Amino acid sequence: MGGQGVYARELRGALTDRGIRITSRTGHGEYAVRYPRITGRGHLDMSIALNLSVSSMLAVKPDVVHISGGPGGIQLLRRLPVPTVYTAHHTHSQSPGWRHVRRIFEQLERRSYQVADVVAAVSPSTAQAVVAMGVPSSKVKVIAPGIRIGEIAPDDQPEREEGRILFVGRLELSKGPLDALAAMELVATALRGSRGAIVGGGSLDRHIREAAAATSGRVHYLGALSDDEVVREYFRAQIVLMPSAFEGLGMVALEAMACGAIVVGYDVEGLRDTIGPYGKLVPHGDVAGLARACEELIKDQHATSELAQRAREQVHRDRSWGRCAEHFEQLYRQLLT
Repeated sequence: MGGQGVYARELRGALTDRGIRITSRTGHGEYAVRYPRITGRGHLDMSIALNLSVSSMLAVKPDVVHISGGPGGIQLLRRLPVPTVYTAHHTHSQSPGWRHVRRIFEQLERRSYQVADVVAAVSPSTAQAVVAMGVPSSKVKVIAPGIRIGEIAPDDQPEREEGRILFVGRLELSKGPLDALAAMELVATALRGSRGAIVGGGSLDRHIREAAAATSGRVHYLGALSDDEVVREYFRAQIVLMPSAFEGLGMVALEAMACGAIVVGYDVEGLRDTIGPYGKLVPHGDVAGLARACEELIKDQHATSELAQRAREQVHRDRSWGRCAEHFEQLYRQLLT
């Protein structure tokens, strides 16, 4: 699943653990609802259906409706008769895509957030982007998502492999898998024993598969993996690359840091909030810079180990789905008083 799907799944589970009863309406999966296919883009088609009729959301007589918004999310232009919370993962203004229709989608997104009672931004940069759209700052709150790392028994936990570089994410241009592969090959060529691995699936699947095969074993394409398999890859890797064009927050970065890997990525909104001083950022598009940062980390094992330990402690201390759910429960109850 993409980041928004993971967010919905994990927040639902954490809120349920707190005794909150939840009914979900999704585009696909266990809680999928039917709607006419008009544009060919699921989130747009579902948005159209919900704006024509909100009955599927209100049939269970909810106390609060919580919507996942932003690019790839739902745009609900109608004010509901119950308190509404919107999660803003990121905004169209932050996204480099959709350039030809961005103005239209920004207007729809602005209207959606304006009719909501509260907009919960996943990061400070996303909160700033929402306020810049004209949404009053008084109704924008930052509630950071949590992370869930699968339990791995100590005797089953893979050993960290020096020089192993990992990419995890959707194989789409905005996530930068081509830049990741190029940087991995540069490092593997310069440092004997270094190697790369790419995990994910998407429209660039065939391209990445063929490009990895052409590296003579320096980069391996692992395809889409289960959650537990991804966690094992995090533990094996010394470095996780995130050459994204943008991120609302960067869940992969948090997961990697929690597993003791160091994140090297592009200096873009979202990743700055997530990584801060606990990783390495280079200018967007600087593939050679990604490779240099990786080489420096691999060569200085002592400094790398200390940085990884600080990042891991920070994530485990400050990020959990339980804490995220606690913040949302408090918000829901405030809206109902």
